[in-house]
Amino acid sequence: MNERTRRGRLIVFEGTDGTGKSTQLKLLHRGLAQQGLPVVSTREPTDGAFGRQIRNLYVNRHQYSREEELELFLADRREHVRDFLQPNLDLGKIILCDRYYFSTAAYQGALGLDPEEILRRNAFAPEPDLVLLFQAPLWLSIERITNGRGDTLNRFEQREFLEKVAAIFAAIDRPCIRRIDASGPMEEVRRQVLAAVAPLLSLHPRILSSLNEPCLP
Repeated sequence: MNERTRRGRLIVFEGTDGTGKSTQLKLLHRGLAQQGLPVVSTREPTDGAFGRQIRNLYVNRHQYSREEELELFLADRREHVRDFLQPNLDLGKIILCDRYYFSTAAYQGALGLDPEEILRRNAFAPEPDLVLLFQAPLWLSIERITNGRGDTLNRFEQREFLEKVAAIFAAIDRPCIRRIDASGPMEEVRRQVLAAVAPLLSLHPRILSSLNEPCLP
């Protein structure tokens, strides 16, 4: 099924670590599911063989070269497209995806590769209907990672590296991108997400009203 005839919708959640995108994805999934809409969630890297190799990079960055890392991301995405994304789009599902090829461009670009070339090499992947790009000051993102989640910063979360990632995200310009101010309270961010999603999904006013009711993560 090609881009013009597919019935599903692909909504991607992007941004640097600590912007709250994963929390917002879970909130949206729960709200849509409660309204009986055909929603599924996924993430990249996936939990497949290539995805597990990528996650190992978080603790062992010197195992692969930059080019080899990129090849792992591409292999993981090809498998993801074949086994999950395209089948669910063909079934008319609303797919919420935590990270996609924009993250690959930003993070691998921050390592020194060409972000636009990375985007070109992902032409095989379905184009998102909507990309929610979460943006927040880096000091706030780092505070959320360390104090909010109690995590230790991994190699991909160091401030200097995240500055490069954020700059690449800011430079990517595609019609499907909607930038979300993620610096405010969770409910305020959630309202921005719903405002962006509602037109794409043609949500009935009753459903939108229900989704706008405050909820906990």
